[in-house]
Amino acid sequence: MKPADQFRLLELSERYADEKLSAAEISALEAELRDNAEARAFFAQALHQRAELCFDDSWHTQAFAEAQPTAKPVWWRHAITAAAAACITFGIFWLQNSRDGTVATLIRSQQCQWAGSSLPTVEGARLKPGVLDLIEGLAVLRFDSGAELVLEAPATVEVLDAMNCKLRRGTLVAEVPPQAKGFSIDTKDAKVIDWGTKFGLSADDDGKYMVRVLEGLVEVEDKNVAGSKKLEKGQGMDRGWSKSQLNPSSGDGTEPSRWQPTSVIDAGDGWQAITTAFGRGKDSYIQASAKPTPDFGKHPFIRVKRSDGKPELNRKSYLAFDLSKFACRQIEDAELVLTIDPSELGFASFVPDSTFAVYGVIDENEDTWEENSLSWQRAPAHDPAQPDQHLPASAKVKLLGKFEIAQGINRGTRKLRGKDLAEFLAGDSNQIATLILCRETDETADSGLVHAFATKENDTRSAPMLRVKAR
Repeated sequence: MKPADQFRLLELSERYADEKLSAAEISALEAELRDNAEARAFFAQALHQRAELCFDDSWHTQAFAEAQPTAKPVWWRHAITAAAAACITFGIFWLQNSRDGTVATLIRSQQCQWAGSSLPTVEGARLKPGVLDLIEGLAVLRFDSGAELVLEAPATVEVLDAMNCKLRRGTLVAEVPPQAKGFSIDTKDAKVIDWGTKFGLSADDDGKYMVRVLEGLVEVEDKNVAGSKKLEKGQGMDRGWSKSQLNPSSGDGTEPSRWQPTSVIDAGDGWQAITTAFGRGKDSYIQASAKPTPDFGKHPFIRVKRSDGKPELNRKSYLAFDLSKFACRQIEDAELVLTIDPSELGFASFVPDSTFAVYGVIDENEDTWEENSLSWQRAPAHDPAQPDQHLPASAKVKLLGKFEIAQGINRGTRKLRGKDLAEFLAGDSNQIATLILCRETDETADSGLVHAFATKENDTRSAPMLRVKAR
């Protein structure tokens, strides 16, 4: 602890004992002592020394004789002793934690799945230096310095000590209170030093990283560049991270993926299944931008987002299924199956449990859209000038159903089944059906998560699938 901090705490201890601290000062002091082990130990020592002086009979007799009108009563000396004892006890508890090597606590886990972690993953567990590997959900770590990190799966973080950690890969949101100023997070190619603020950080093991400051001030040291750069609220630094997520590899295309069957699948009990890889099937998405987006149809995912604060980031997705195998048959039931794909773009902490809506395009003349020519200016059942940009033009679509994805979930499937979907497909006359996928839930802060779902170009996850029961 710096001499200036020791002097400040010593002065606070004297004013505390003399009952001269305001309610706000007491609250701030309590927060500092709760979150700073070194400050607790020093404060307890200062009160203990004062208590000993109060019980030194020679000092007390002399002081009483010299200043009898203002001398402290006996009960006050007992109160000082009790306060000192309480602080010492509190300090000993935290010092014992420090001696056992623990430096942080896993205070919350939400929908979490872990893999390859060297540390305990039970909520409430005390953590020593080691590795946490989160593959699904959100987890909150509170370091003994007071710094809090929200890990967003998939993420791997190495806990180093109460003031330092390393993000090996993935995304986190950090909130650092004043007493933890100087808390730092390492990545492969950068070091982010927080000066009492809130920020988001994404990084990968290839060195790419992105920093986004939400409040306060951070300092970024790029290990490949001399010096450092300070970022304030609203500012950020992106070293290849967003580009790598916006333009991911979808394989070399030399052979079909085993995940994307190009034929009709017999699913049993009268059910058959097709994906967007079958026949004239297709999948793509659009984003609110004046620039053309000719390659979205080549991506291994479709993306969906609602952002009222930044409407230029709105996205919605398009699917088309070839229904030729069900021609001249009566469709009785149907189910849409979508596979969630980790987008690693944006922060899951800023998007609550989300509701998604699926619409069917009524005008069959609009089924002729092409994957790589869709744009915000030209897409089926879409009006770029309408207020609710995240939704399709209501007069041109039929709502087929909704589903939800909980905050932090980035794997698994979501299914939509019901008579509205079956009736829409049964009413098709040109043997191809276009569906639009939208997110109804807005983000709570800028840079919220973009949800993603696998497409027929995806090499590791299943394409959008339509299961149909027909006779």
